[in-house]
Amino acid sequence: MVREGTLDVEPMDEEMRHAVEESLANIDRSWTGLMDVIDGIPANRMDESGVSGEWSVKDLIGHIAFWDAQAMERVHRRAAGESVGEVDWQAMNDREAEAIRTRSLDAVKADLLQTHQQLLTLLRTLPPTDPMTADVCAFVAGDTYEHYDEHAAEIRAWRERAGL
Repeated sequence: MVREGTLDVEPMDEEMRHAVEESLANIDRSWTGLMDVIDGIPANRMDESGVSGEWSVKDLIGHIAFWDAQAMERVHRRAAGESVGEVDWQAMNDREAEAIRTRSLDAVKADLLQTHQQLLTLLRTLPPTDPMTADVCAFVAGDTYEHYDEHAAEIRAWRERAGL
């Protein structure tokens, strides 16, 4: 054991704690960037296609909320000792895109904010010294900060093209 102050700390425990803190910091940084790029887009432009393929900003907001919810489901499954496995993400995206188009912008935005907060709460409750938590941090990256960065860049490019 390594003595740090008055606490005994295992080096591996510190590495895992750092991985969790780094994941949460990356999520926060990327989320802030996503919110900044969405902020100021007029409501009447949120349904315009062409932001990411045929998708609009509203579609992307719903898409991100959906994948935050999927991340939560995968965390719960992993915590229960179940396999998280691969998914047919394209089929899931297609199915969810159709559902998003029937919902109001306000409902989609509210879902994004609520789902994101729930995911953060869940991630903060994971035991930082449990090896499962390090696995969770690794797979959650693709559904959170890497995903937010990808779509923030698309929205930013669309805004530039649209003069927003």
